[in-house]
Amino acid sequence: MIRTYKALVVGIDPVVEDAIELVIEGFSVRCFVSYSPSKIEVGGTYEVEFEMLLPDEECVSASEYKKKQIERIDDGLSCDIYGYLDGEVFRSVVDFADQDIHYEYPRLNGHFIKVSADRIDVSF
Repeated sequence: MIRTYKALVVGIDPVVEDAIELVIEGFSVRCFVSYSPSKIEVGGTYEVEFEMLLPDEECVSASEYKKKQIERIDDGLSCDIYGYLDGEVFRSVVDFADQDIHYEYPRLNGHFIKVSADRIDVSF
């Protein structure tokens, strides 16, 4: 089951309309809007769902860092997501369906990990 979150829209990229800056539970996250049935406005709060878009190459590693957070890698949408692998759920600032991370890296289940994602998609 995909969990929904309340997110505040704090910015929309003037060049790439689908790039958006959100605040979720006190954390700032830059995302790509994958679905929105209506117009999104800065200052609005919306129910949203998140999904990671992972690269084809290896992108998961154990982390010494024991805190949940999302760090932008550059000015684009790529980011490092830190969190805890809990079976089929990757628990970070938001919970992500783990996209089979627990099958590919069973030794990391129950540990803090870093996932380097191409982007985080958000659906409104």
